Amino acid sequence: MNIIAVDWGKDVRKRSAYRAEVSTRHVSRLKFDGSLSHLVEFAATLEPPALIGIDAAIGFPSAAWSRLVGSKVDRANTFIDFLLDGKLPDGFFEPVCTPAEWSPNRPFIRTPKGTWSLNAFINAAQGGFYRKIDQQLNGNPIFVTNNIPGSVGSGTRALWQELIALGAKSTFKCWPFQGPLEKLFSAGKPIIAEIYPKACYGIALAESLPCALVAIAKTKRSAREDGIQRLLEAAWVNIRHVSIQGSPQAIANEDDFDALLSAAALLRLFLEEAAIESQVSEGLGIEGGVLGSASILAAKQ
Repeated sequence: MNIIAVDWGKDVRKRSAYRAEVSTRHVSRLKFDGSLSHLVEFAATLEPPALIGIDAAIGFPSAAWSRLVGSKVDRANTFIDFLLDGKLPDGFFEPVCTPAEWSPNRPFIRTPKGTWSLNAFINAAQGGFYRKIDQQLNGNPIFVTNNIPGSVGSGTRALWQELIALGAKSTFKCWPFQGPLEKLFSAGKPIIAEIYPKACYGIALAESLPCALVAIAKTKRSAREDGIQRLLEAAWVNIRHVSIQGSPQAIANEDDFDALLSAAALLRLFLEEAAIESQVSEGLGIEGGVLGSASILAAKQ
């Protein structure tokens, strides 16, 4: 079992990736050119299964889904089918600037200079602005590309476009749209899935699982140093004899920090056979899911 965790963004030069090998219990920094195609090509050379966790949204709010695909008989059954079938609405990736322009056919938002209202866009979306998992994990809105600290819309937009570029090659599978992990593992192709750093922080640093979300001020070097030190001293790391390389880079910049913590978190889930995917399938084909969220949401119950 090989795991690759990626800190993603629109700028390929700032993307970072770490690899975790379950059999050797080893985490290390992965050199790559920043592109999704390079990651998939590399993952295909590894002994399967190979799982690629990416810090960007893969899925669409179900409340806006019917307005996006319409009522045609041959409409896509899952979000990944919609994305890869080559029939996207005109201007789908062109961001809008005002609430009046927003629609599921043009969901991405570039907020105007000066005063603007997130609530105005939320209201214009008529309940179709957030996925359930975004609300459960207190995530940022997946369509806003700027003017929100930690905005994820530009990275999401870039990922969807790179998925489309890969789609015709059929070189990968995408969780959970094409089935549960057990089924996808047997296909022998790299699996792409969504991860969320705050969930991974909690999973990597908690004393036990399930656990709560953890916020870390990762822009501060002192916070990154503390986070890495906590990881290296974590009981599960030492009990299971996990070796971790790449700590200096993770302390030096926040992109590596997120990727390293995420790789460690996913490795822990597999080593401890902890909950990694939700058993509830309703809506997953449209909205998608976040790897490890089951171990976070169980702590809330």
